[in-house]
Amino acid sequence: MREKARERITALVLFVVLAFYSVTIGWRGVLLVTDSGGRVVPVLLGIAVVLMPVVALWAIWRLVLFARDGSAMMQQQGEPAGPQDETWRAHLVEAEAHRQAGERGAEQRAYRAAVRAWRESRSA
Repeated sequence: MREKARERITALVLFVVLAFYSVTIGWRGVLLVTDSGGRVVPVLLGIAVVLMPVVALWAIWRLVLFARDGSAMMQQQGEPAGPQDETWRAHLVEAEAHRQAGERGAEQRAYRAAVRAWRESRSA
């Protein structure tokens, strides 16, 4: 229980730091666009500077959703399996086999496939 609270606090602090960074960098990008006098290169550079934190926040948000769904999936793993659970459970077995073999990339692919299959089984 205590470990989970620590993980959530760490994630929240890191998200706040990323948000601060995004606002600070994004504001510099806006200033670059507005102070450029209409020159093409500074405007494009300013737009790129604004888009970098947006992309970073989007990627972090996707990772947070993935971690949340993965955690819920793993909690459900101990429950009795229904017919809709066969696919994601098979992917988890495959991920574990790859983990024991030391194949990190294959383990991650199988785990991501398990989370996708778990999401699909919940929406069906």
